[in-house]
Amino acid sequence: MVVAEVSIVPIGEGPSVSKYVKKAIGVFKKYNLKVETHAMGTVLEGDLDEVLEAFKEAHRTVLNDSKRVLSTLKIDERKDKENTMERKLRAIGEL
Repeated sequence: MVVAEVSIVPIGEGPSVSKYVKKAIGVFKKYNLKVETHAMGTVLEGDLDEVLEAFKEAHRTVLNDSKRVLSTLKIDERKDKENTMERKLRAIGEL
């Protein structure tokens, strides 16, 4: 299992990108992933292959409705411990 932080931003589409963010989140929710949206990005938890496939689909979905997209994907994968959003938050005292 991986925890990934995702940001997909259309370039040149004006100051508000919320309609594009909604489209990307809609894609993520179609997959077997835990999805948590935050003010500056979205965190996904699940199988690596599924995260990558969802990221690719969301990127292309936003690109279909804009001329240019800047996307980032940060992946945290561990073999020594359970890797979940909850465990990470517990480790820093946020749960």
